[in-house]
Amino acid sequence: MTQPQPTPDTQWPRWEVFKQDAPNRPWQAVGSVHAGDPDHALLTARNVFARRPSAVSLWAVRESDILTATPEEIAARPEVLETPGEAGTYHLGLKRTHKRSMTFVDLVGTLEASGPGDALRQARELHPDALTWLVFPESAVVRTSDDPGTVESWFAPAKDKTYKQQQYYGVIGRRVGELKREGKMPGRVNEEPHVGDHKVYDHPHDRAPKVQR
Repeated sequence: MTQPQPTPDTQWPRWEVFKQDAPNRPWQAVGSVHAGDPDHALLTARNVFARRPSAVSLWAVRESDILTATPEEIAARPEVLETPGEAGTYHLGLKRTHKRSMTFVDLVGTLEASGPGDALRQARELHPDALTWLVFPESAVVRTSDDPGTVESWFAPAKDKTYKQQQYYGVIGRRVGELKREGKMPGRVNEEPHVGDHKVYDHPHDRAPKVQR
């Protein structure tokens, strides 16, 4: 019997996205996108993660350039601390709580390492209480420009949206109430039709007679 062939993965590479909400705030992992190249990854990240929440910078890092592990995973596979790779500056991210949040990992700084395994080993020594460690080389980061013109053109639309945060939702209800009291709200589209003060019943099973003109 012929075995079915596995379906090839035709998706674009996956990129993890890190967002900075404001100057002097840390970059935080907010999710991932699939994209064909670095520029595509940043543009897709902006459309997905900065349409409403405020932001001043976005980073994208290809998933294959990131090494991440939990304490349990390192205990089961200690060889992960020997993962080879390029020497240089590595960014370090930490997950510190299981509390549900829009963000998953905070970037807390950089360190010099001989490779991703060495960076992960240093991360574990520096932050032994973390739930997850994440490292990737500086050379793997693609980022939006810091110049004011670029920041304005990329992130101003989200900044100008009034109802981007949940605490503003009540404002919408108050505004609707004001319009109703002023008689400026349009009628419902499914409101039953009237002729004068009488409703019009067109269905044959309706007991009320149709209004004759």
